[in-house]
Amino acid sequence: MNQDNQPLSLAGPEDARQALLALLEGVRRSLHLYTPYVDPRLYDDAQVLDTLRSRIVSQPRLRFCLLLPPAAEWRRECPRLVNLAERLSSSMELRTPAPDEPRERKEFGQSICLADEAGLLYLLDPRRLVGSFTPQRVAASREMMNFFQGVWEKSQADPELRNLRL
Repeated sequence: MNQDNQPLSLAGPEDARQALLALLEGVRRSLHLYTPYVDPRLYDDAQVLDTLRSRIVSQPRLRFCLLLPPAAEWRRECPRLVNLAERLSSSMELRTPAPDEPRERKEFGQSICLADEAGLLYLLDPRRLVGSFTPQRVAASREMMNFFQGVWEKSQADPELRNLRL
């Protein structure tokens, strides 16, 4: 990573995958993820999910909070994520934004992933997986965490995943 803590530009799937792996490998307390699109190139990637699993197993107090679209939109493309969430439900919580949540803010069309409320993976275009990555706290981290917490407080368990006892 760069030494100035300047955002690193992410130009596509491999850059985004490497940035997500770096966040997962460095997380110590919590990971918060919001995405309007669950891309299997990231969220069904064997290495990403193995890293996620190993982090939780090695540090059982870690909390992973994921705000995702309804599972009906992505469950078939990301079966490994569903399986992992089912097995690690005490550390990994998946929710869906409330259907009546106003979607005026630009962040609703973008993906954010915060590690320990500091490191920030920010995908301006979650379908093309382009954006930026900053490994340590930046001013935007607090703003993004406030956005996440506001949506999380009103979110709900996905009925389709509730059937899996999540």
